[in-house]
Amino acid sequence: MGQRQPFHMMHAADIIVSILRDAWGALIAMILAVGGLAMLYQFLKAVGSATIGASMIMGRAIESVASAIIVILYAFLAVPAIVHAVSGSISIQSCGPAAQLGEAAAYVMAGITAVRMARAAFISLFSAYSGSESGMAYAVSETGEAIFGMLLITIAVPVAAAFLGVC
Repeated sequence: MGQRQPFHMMHAADIIVSILRDAWGALIAMILAVGGLAMLYQFLKAVGSATIGASMIMGRAIESVASAIIVILYAFLAVPAIVHAVSGSISIQSCGPAAQLGEAAAYVMAGITAVRMARAAFISLFSAYSGSESGMAYAVSETGEAIFGMLLITIAVPVAAAFLGVC
């Protein structure tokens, strides 16, 4: 029989994060596709209302296009920058296997955060598409909640390691 290789937490975290990275890519592709169709619809609505002189409908259509552009830029540019900045600032102050577990948990939590933020942006895109104003507030609150979860990992692992007497 062959010798059994040790199982490393970072190997498992790499697998999970690669799945989450694919999910994030799929969500961003859906956001771009749906956002493009939403902007096309709102643009055609604005052109149609301008030809019949309905300035209120045209104003709402232009507002929806601007909202969709903001949501798409948020999902495509801000989400990766926020996740990268927060995950880069996380440092686990522990020793032994608890440190490795904490690093793996923070790594996976960063992937989960990116997917949650992209999902929130997707929901807010539909909100902007329909003319509702609560969508971007939902995306920002979801972002704050996900980042708080990432930062909570940095506190929970050292406390648990000290409590269990690992260090």
